[in-house]
Amino acid sequence: MSLVPDGTPLVLLNAFPVDRAQWDPLIDALPDVPGDIITFDVPGIGDMPLPDEEPSLELIADAAVLAMREVTGHDRAVWVGCSMGGYIAMAVAERHADAVAGLGLVDTKSVEDTEEAREARLALADAVDGASGHPDPRGAAEGLVGSQGEGREALVAAVAANVARHGGDGIAWGQRAMAARPDRTGVLAAIDVPAFVAYGELDAITGAAEASIMAEALGVEPVALAGVGHLAAFEAPERVSALVADLLGRVAAS
Repeated sequence: MSLVPDGTPLVLLNAFPVDRAQWDPLIDALPDVPGDIITFDVPGIGDMPLPDEEPSLELIADAAVLAMREVTGHDRAVWVGCSMGGYIAMAVAERHADAVAGLGLVDTKSVEDTEEAREARLALADAVDGASGHPDPRGAAEGLVGSQGEGREALVAAVAANVARHGGDGIAWGQRAMAARPDRTGVLAAIDVPAFVAYGELDAITGAAEASIMAEALGVEPVALAGVGHLAAFEAPERVSALVADLLGRVAAS
């Protein structure tokens, strides 16, 4: 989506296993911004084919920087990532620090997986290799959405439909890529750009502890978003859009 391409681009990196449609509510909620807004799918998800290379977040990070620069003509962007998207944004910060003008991390973590979590990812990857899709899209969606009350069912149904669109090989590729990622807390401590860290208070996957680690490394205060879960930008787009707009403003002023 291109607006008036004379400012720093904004790259939105989505969670897993949903595609870039995750960001549609946030984009709709954003005020006019002076640069390009870029969203794209990760390998095997949505419209993005699987590469021949082994699963790797670093591969995605390198491709994202190259694509951003080719599409916008800018060397730097503001990178905002949710969950897996946050892992990718941190890989960009490690490998291409000169491409990072600002950083927003939503419902993600800088630490590596525990051994138990890594084994669970690899087990799911093995289970879905060659399968038509995720074994339980509804169950996956239930775990991603924290919102309660009358609006919950519509959110869960939308996320479940999104998860169900993606083939098993793509889901396996992404799980293996995430399982291999290192701790990147030190990367955050080394980068000096405007940033924010936010998390849904009802996030059952990452939460206050993980957000605090990232926020301390970046020298910012974590923002708790009440009433929402792991897909905070999808569940509460207005609140996250305010954080993104503030970040863009700080980047422009820096």
